[in-house]
Formats: sequence, structure tokens, C-alpha cells
Amino acid sequence: MKEMTGSEFELAWDELRLRLSKQFQVSADYEFILFIVGIQELGQGFRDFSRQEKMDLISLARCRVLVRLGYLKETGVDGQGWPIFETLKSMDSMLASYQNQLIKKGMIEYFQEVEF
Repeated sequence: MKEMTGSEFELAWDELRLRLSKQFQVSADYEFILFIVGIQELGQGFRDFSRQEKMDLISLARCRVLVRLGYLKETGVDGQGWPIFETLKSMDSMLASYQNQLIKKGMIEYFQEVEF
């Protein structure tokens, strides 16, 4: 991932939030953007999702972003067709705020590379 200065990161994050807010006519926050990535990665399109499915999609998105960043590796799928991931680099010692910033940077990169 290209290293961004603090101001470049903030600008890129604000631009992504604004773009998705306009596109979906909502106030796109961190979890909403993860939800959109999850829907994209699931590949079934938009539909009504249960609360549990929404949580699963957000988790899927986090994992996909962390795969792109080299922290996880997809190792297969479970009985319900959901991917299984293995940890390559631990994030246990990382502050939650740093983890969130890392995932935000990954989402910025995701939307720069993935057709949406």
C-alpha cells in the first residue's frame, strides 16, 4: 500500500465517504462502508439482510481488506459457503484506533482498485 501522509489519508477518507454518501443517499460511516464492501465481496447484490447477515458482511469485509493488507489469508469455505481465513500477522498488540485506521486505508485502496 502506498504510504499516505496524515492529511492525504484524511482527504482520501473524506472523499470516499462523500462519494458513497452521494451514491447511496446516506451518511456513509466506517461500518456502512465495510457493509458495502461485504456486499460486493459476497457477490449476491443488494437485498434485504437480517441483522446477523449485516454483521457477517461487515466481518467479511474486514477480513477481505486484511487479506489485501497481508494480515490474513483465505484458506477455504465453510459449509454455508462463507470464506475461512487464517492469520498471517497478528494484530493483537495493535491499538484499536490503529487497526481502524489501517482498515480505512485498506478500504480507500479497495475502492481505488475495485470496479464499483
